[in-house]
Amino acid sequence: MGVDRLTDEPAAWAFTAPAHRYLMPPQTFTWKADCRHFDGGLPCRYWRPCTGCPEYAPAGRRYLLIMLGLHGDMLIASPLPPRIKRDHPDAHITWLCDEAHVPLMEMNPAVDRALAFSWETVRQLEREHFHAIYSFERTPSAASLMETVSCDERAGLAYGGPASGLYAVGTAAEHFFKMNTWNDFRAITNRRTWTELYFEVAGYTYDDEPYELDVPAAAREPVRAFAQQWAGRRTVGFNLGSSLTTKMWPMSNWIDLGERLVAQDASVWLFAGPKEHAMAEEIHARLATRSPSQVHYRPWSLTEFCAAFEFCDVVVTGDTFGYHLALLHGTPAVVLFGPSHDAEVVPKGPRALTILTSPAPCSPCAHQVACGGAGGCMEMIPAHDVLLAVANHLAVLGR
Repeated sequence: MGVDRLTDEPAAWAFTAPAHRYLMPPQTFTWKADCRHFDGGLPCRYWRPCTGCPEYAPAGRRYLLIMLGLHGDMLIASPLPPRIKRDHPDAHITWLCDEAHVPLMEMNPAVDRALAFSWETVRQLEREHFHAIYSFERTPSAASLMETVSCDERAGLAYGGPASGLYAVGTAAEHFFKMNTWNDFRAITNRRTWTELYFEVAGYTYDDEPYELDVPAAAREPVRAFAQQWAGRRTVGFNLGSSLTTKMWPMSNWIDLGERLVAQDASVWLFAGPKEHAMAEEIHARLATRSPSQVHYRPWSLTEFCAAFEFCDVVVTGDTFGYHLALLHGTPAVVLFGPSHDAEVVPKGPRALTILTSPAPCSPCAHQVACGGAGGCMEMIPAHDVLLAVANHLAVLGR
């Protein structure tokens, strides 16, 4: 039996490697419920007894951030938890989100606990107490937690009250409230990014802090190995998908751009989510008829997808998750805007970005879809303009 001592007591406890069990004299067994890794009786992430554990880290102020959101929203708001911990290093931060986004939150090193939104977690949170709750969610069932979860401070969007509706809590949340309820305000008046607004609601000033996402090596390595197949050739990533079809560039435009790039001896790397898999397959098939070795596509897990944009020279994308991944990795990007407003998501600081907007007279509409949802504004951005923007970025890179 090997002994791994964590205390000065030579026989306090021992670790039995074959069985992965700790043997401790009953009189030495204690637990530390204030540790940020303690989860109320279940083994913590380190699977250690509390006595003498080197990972013990007492939690101070507890914060609850509510955003069910989309993948891109998670990245846009990702600098906020590190900002909170800059002021309060012992803060414990819980992020409530949809189950699909939990893996993203778990890659944010400043988030201590990512909870999937469900009736079970709601009941759990209603028995906890927080120093502050910041709610960025307009979904009534999530926004209503502002009124039902115990806390000392609250700010953001809440649901309920005398009017039984959505309302702003705190002066700083009023601008944010308008962004979520009045589309003309978003499309015409607003000039602040969502990240700035998240910071303001929480009482901070955004100072161009970077996105936070630590992609694990186990996810990064297979993507890096895949990209090594065409190392040395200029690589342009095509981020095809979007949460809204009206924000997507048409397949014919992607094929047009891809044919032009392949003719110039560049590699084209297609990125797509599950909903766009068939589209990616068709584009791959069409472009591969010209040069199979220059066109690449493979479905990735979410964590692998987060790593892939690091290995492109330039990314072409709409206003969607892939755009924010390009920002995360500092990869130059050509970003196409139709119904959405670039003021909401383009950082104020210098970035290697080219913004191309639709010439449609109703663009941006902030998703008011005056077209009835038919779209059409994105297809008015020609492949020729995108090609020139890509060429400019490659020239700056010396590629």
